[in-house]
Amino acid sequence: MADFSAGDLHWSDDSLWTQFERLAQADAAAVALIDCDDRHWSRAELQERAHAVAADLRAAGVEAGSRVLVAGHKRAGTLAIALAVSSLGATFCPYSPKLTPADRAVLEARLGHAAHAQAGSDDAVTIEPATSPAAGGSARTDVALIGFTSGSTGVPKGVMHGRGALNYATRACAAIAELQPGDSILGIVPLDSAPGYTFTAHFALSLGHPLVMIDPWEPSAAMDRAVRYNGGWAIMVPTHLFTMVEAARTGAWVGRLPLRACAVGGSAMTPELIADADRLLGLKALRMFGMSECMGHSSARPGDPLDRRQNFDGIPFPGTQEEAFDANEQPLPRGVRGQAGVRGPSLFLGYAEGLGTGQERLTADGFYLTGDEITRDDDGFVKVVGRIKDQIIRGGFNIDPAEIEAALLRHPAIAEVAVVGVPERKLGEQACAVCRIRDGAEPVTFDQVIAHLQAEGLSRKKWPEHLLLVDHMVVGATGKLDKKAMAAHAISTLVPA
Repeated sequence: MADFSAGDLHWSDDSLWTQFERLAQADAAAVALIDCDDRHWSRAELQERAHAVAADLRAAGVEAGSRVLVAGHKRAGTLAIALAVSSLGATFCPYSPKLTPADRAVLEARLGHAAHAQAGSDDAVTIEPATSPAAGGSARTDVALIGFTSGSTGVPKGVMHGRGALNYATRACAAIAELQPGDSILGIVPLDSAPGYTFTAHFALSLGHPLVMIDPWEPSAAMDRAVRYNGGWAIMVPTHLFTMVEAARTGAWVGRLPLRACAVGGSAMTPELIADADRLLGLKALRMFGMSECMGHSSARPGDPLDRRQNFDGIPFPGTQEEAFDANEQPLPRGVRGQAGVRGPSLFLGYAEGLGTGQERLTADGFYLTGDEITRDDDGFVKVVGRIKDQIIRGGFNIDPAEIEAALLRHPAIAEVAVVGVPERKLGEQACAVCRIRDGAEPVTFDQVIAHLQAEGLSRKKWPEHLLLVDHMVVGATGKLDKKAMAAHAISTLVPA
């Protein structure tokens, strides 16, 4: 075990299992989980279940450094799998249960996992040994977690994190919120991404806070659970906060939330939403800047003035450095807009073999270039002002336009296409497919486009919400499609002034 510190923040590279076992020994009867059916699971119960799952994993060939592909269901069995995987020194690899068979097949072919595990609705865990592990899955005992995120080629990236990174990120958030013993963590976001797993399951199980799972999402019911179970902290996307505020605004929910703070990130939000959360819910909503590759590296603080929390994404966590860089990867002066570069204890170890390896972009000094554009003021506050990467972020979910465009171009009637983002009050952004129809072909309808994408096997999460047919696509000086111009046209056509 190694210990680390930065300012007043202290963390180690202890495994999740080591930390949870220590907590269970101290108080076995303490509540570790309140599942979606309100069943209370003690530390001792999860520990016992994890021991049984570990034995089954070991029998399936899982050992230190092995990768275990896990369906990210919000169930007690999933937490037992996470603990069991950690106890064996293996790597937890959660994926969305909503993946299409085609998307899952890519992971199955490339991850190099030793086994696939999932928890059923009765929390029974089933384990299937991998039939033909890929050669790329070489054992790395320093990798605790591999999360999957959208890739520019249609192949997801496997983001590898070590134990210390998970401990650092969660302890930084606990310190920011000033969490107290007995405060629970609300499990609002899915468990199937690196941040989703880290800031819910790992956070609660490693620090001894009860995890209160919430699924399906219904804002009034979720806020009732926060009050009933003394919610202290949560991470969410703006859509969650928006629907909570609307429930209070319309009188569907009345009260004040006990949360000391909540971190909100993943897409744009209005300053009014932050102020409304304060006024209507008594909730300190903290804009947080992070990503799968460097989780939660900058955050507002509850004590920051409202105008700061409304308009900035906070300051970097202790020990993390963040600056704006120019096109030559040189740091820029404060106040100048440039690409965000970040380095620190929560930075990923790299992309997994066959799942993005070699696509890491770092400066000579080790700053990971995020593809986002930021400014930092003289006080060090970070503000995300745009994105260099051609991605659409809908309700916290990253959508790769190139993947949708490639599928649409396989439609016999579509000659050219550009998928662009248009603003939407609730989700932050939605996707619009701007299409030119082939000469002589019948115009396609929106329903026909969706049916085509479904036939192509594209995940429902990636389907656009809008279709805009044009006679001519806008091109730039180089002859490439001018997506900014087409996005502006889509916005002027679809979004009310």
